[in-house]
Amino acid sequence: MILIIAQFILAFGVMVFLHELGHFLAGKLFKVEIEEFGIGLPPRMIKLFTWGGTLFSLNWLPFGAFVKPKGEFENDASSGGFKSAKPWQQLLIFVSGPLMNLLTAFVIYIVCFLQIGYPDQTTVLIDRVEPSSPAESAGLRIGDQITKIGGQKVDAFSVVTDYVDRNLDKEITIEVNRNGVLMELSLTPDSSHAEDRGPMGIVITYPMEDYTIGEGIIIAASETMTMIRQYITGIGQLITGKVQMGIESIVGPVGMFSFYQDAAKMDEQIEVEQEQRKAERMEEGTTSQRRTASEAASPWLNRLSFFAIISIALGVTNLFPIPALDGGRILFLIPELIFRKKLPEKFEYYFNSIGMICLLILMAVIMFKDIFMLSNG
Repeated sequence: MILIIAQFILAFGVMVFLHELGHFLAGKLFKVEIEEFGIGLPPRMIKLFTWGGTLFSLNWLPFGAFVKPKGEFENDASSGGFKSAKPWQQLLIFVSGPLMNLLTAFVIYIVCFLQIGYPDQTTVLIDRVEPSSPAESAGLRIGDQITKIGGQKVDAFSVVTDYVDRNLDKEITIEVNRNGVLMELSLTPDSSHAEDRGPMGIVITYPMEDYTIGEGIIIAASETMTMIRQYITGIGQLITGKVQMGIESIVGPVGMFSFYQDAAKMDEQIEVEQEQRKAERMEEGTTSQRRTASEAASPWLNRLSFFAIISIALGVTNLFPIPALDGGRILFLIPELIFRKKLPEKFEYYFNSIGMICLLILMAVIMFKDIFMLSNG
């Protein structure tokens, strides 16, 4: 449990750190001095070190971070100040944080897809043989490739399942490829099989093929864009009332941790199942030259996917025109970008200050709600 908590805090902290790192790097690119890079939100706990004129600090409120450009809320266009940057440069500084979150999700998806690969849906492998089943009695083994059934070529799941369903309680022939050797076996599918097993007593799967790096990048980009669209669509449905959601459905860091626990449990189950597969193969003395989906899955797959989704949520949400978020700051840049006119500095300052106070209050309410719900099951 302690390890899971540490993993979550570290990973969540890294995501927030990368967001602020995007702002930091963009500021440096446009010669804007960054006075402070804070890990956590004020009040300040300790000064860590100073590098390149920037104070790096550790603050008391967890699950946040910030960068403080010189003169961000001041009408000071002196060299090195935030207001000395051109409006389009300020826009890129604001956008760079959310973009870093989206880039993080993109990189996570690349890692996942390169690790897992894609299913070869023209090949059918036996992934499990149930004990005391017709398949076990006939001599079928884990890793066998089903090439023919009843004389029909097998190039999809449906060929196997449809043929078996039509021939329950009748003897059928199955041709398998076992380590390059073709074998023909006979068995009788059992119509009175248990609910948790099929008539033959096998679990079939597709073998997994590896993506090239280029293919992995393309499919990861597609998945990232799909998740962004789904998130925006979901927010739109909430705003328009198509989906009803109360305060109990909104979660903060504590609530997200409960979802992370579920992802970690699923990953642990993957690891257990992979160990069971290895033990079964060793017991039967069988090997397979091709990975199945269960063998290809990483024990970190669900946790990585979880943080990819959270990164997308952070990136997209921060672009919404909400006070204290990057989108709220961008909102005040639009008149200057389009009409070359600035809004009053004090108005922007109070707008974002009040927004930050409201945001902190909302975070506190959600956190206490999460803790209350967790403590009450």
